[in-house]
Amino acid sequence: MAGPHLVADPDVIQIGSGSPLVLAHGAGGSVTANFGQVIEALSSTRTLVGMNYPGSGGAPEDVGALELGVLADSLVGAAVDAGFERFPILGLSLGTAVAVTAAARHPDRVSGLLLTVGFARADQQLRLVVDTWTALAASGDRHALAGYLVSLSSPAVLGSLDAAAADAAVTTTQDNYPDGGVDQARLAASIDTYDACRELAVPAVVFVAGQDRIVLPESTRRLAAAIPGASMIEYPYAGHIFTPEEASVWIDDISEFLGTHEL
Repeated sequence: MAGPHLVADPDVIQIGSGSPLVLAHGAGGSVTANFGQVIEALSSTRTLVGMNYPGSGGAPEDVGALELGVLADSLVGAAVDAGFERFPILGLSLGTAVAVTAAARHPDRVSGLLLTVGFARADQQLRLVVDTWTALAASGDRHALAGYLVSLSSPAVLGSLDAAAADAAVTTTQDNYPDGGVDQARLAASIDTYDACRELAVPAVVFVAGQDRIVLPESTRRLAAAIPGASMIEYPYAGHIFTPEEASVWIDDISEFLGTHEL
C-alpha cells in the first residue's frame, strides 16, 4: 500500500485511486487508527479521503474547532479540495454524527452514508464512559486511562487475552492515545442529531455492534430508525472497535452497499 498523500492541509489524508469514499473517525481515534484496514483493502479501487480532528493524528489541539458543524464543513471541504464533487461518507462512532451533519448541511455533496457503531443522541452508557474518561485524563495517569479504554473491548476480545497480552494492549493504547481524545469524547457525549437524521434523503446503512460497551447497541439501532429508508446490519459479537476478522466482514458489507447504490 502506498503511503498517505497529504492534500491541501497537513491534517488531511488522501490515498488510492478511483471513486471517492470519505472517512470520519471516532473520538480518541484518527483516520489511520480507525480505518487502516479499510484503506488497505479499498485503496486499489477507491480514493479514500479523511481528516484528522484537532488533537488527533498530529493535528494541533483546538477545542474551539471541535464542533459538529465545523468538523462536518471541514471534512466536506477536504473532499472537494481533493477533486470530488459528490461522495459517500463512512463514519465511525463520533464520526457518524459528523457524517450526518455533513449530509444535512451539504446535500449537494454527500451521496450516501455508512454509519458504524454510531448514535443520534448520546446515551447513559456513553455519558458514563466519557465521565470516567474525563476523570482519568484529568488525573494525569495515562496508564490507568489506557487500561480503562482497553477494558471497554468486547467480551470476546477480553476473554482471548492473557495477562501479558492485556498488558501489551494497555501499553499500545497508552502509546497511541491522542492528546485531543478527551475533548473529542466530550463532544460525543453532547451529540443530538435526531432532527438532522430525519431530514436525510440519501442511501444509508447503519452497522450495529451487538457487544458494544461504549455506545449501547440499541442507540445505534435508533440511529438507523431515525434515518428515512436506512438499512441496518448487525454484528452480534462485535465490540465498539472491530477485530481484524470482524473488520473484514464490515469491509465486504461496505463494498456491497457502495456497489448496490452505485456510489
